[in-house]
Amino acid sequence: MVTPALNGSSPVIETIPFMEWPDFVAGLQWNQGEHFALIGPTGCGKTTAALNLLPLREYTTVFATKPKDNSLVKFGKDHDYKVIEQWKPSLSVRRYPRRILWPNARSLASATTQRQDFYTALDDIYVKGGWCIYFDELWYISNQLNLRKEIITFLLQARSMNIGMLMAFQRPAWVPVEVYDQATHLMFWRENDEVNLSRIQGIAYNSNEMIRQVVSCLPLHQALYINTRNGSMVRTIAPAPDKGKGKG
Repeated sequence: MVTPALNGSSPVIETIPFMEWPDFVAGLQWNQGEHFALIGPTGCGKTTAALNLLPLREYTTVFATKPKDNSLVKFGKDHDYKVIEQWKPSLSVRRYPRRILWPNARSLASATTQRQDFYTALDDIYVKGGWCIYFDELWYISNQLNLRKEIITFLLQARSMNIGMLMAFQRPAWVPVEVYDQATHLMFWRENDEVNLSRIQGIAYNSNEMIRQVVSCLPLHQALYINTRNGSMVRTIAPAPDKGKGKG
């Protein structure tokens, strides 16, 4: 049983090198069609990391689920994203290569409309290929909107169509295991829930016990990055896009 060190003082952390964000991004080999998962509790820095990673992709669609998200609104304006409530296959990709698909979610009955709008977009993206999709809450889309089967299909098959996914979620134990099998890039923030730590330990890597220990005692806002193909690991902190500080 791991006893978490909440102040990040565990010696095992020091075995993983720390890298400043600009250096991390400069060395990041996130190829088109590869999947990237961001895993951590609310307020840890997932959104900050996502908003720093999305500009690395040319054709991106954000699947926005929250009724309101000021950081996403600002990001969209700063990076020339077109906000749409419904997906239109006829919308020019060259003219609008960056989009935020944001169905109205301001009522408890919104899930039905959200599901249909997201399904239409996923179907069109799957056929055309070439996109990077960002899910701001994978658990909600997968389970609450009942798109789990479609998400798994994308994880297993979409790479052949040059489609990549950037996926953010809070609970490691509550998403399809294919996320870990198929993602080339994993980024974990501090986690102390035993069920979630057990899922992390169950990831099929030789160093899974060490990963569990590091994740359990990461300092606030610091993330552990893992490349699942070559086994490389570093720690880093994504800077806030508008202030340049590591706070998410």
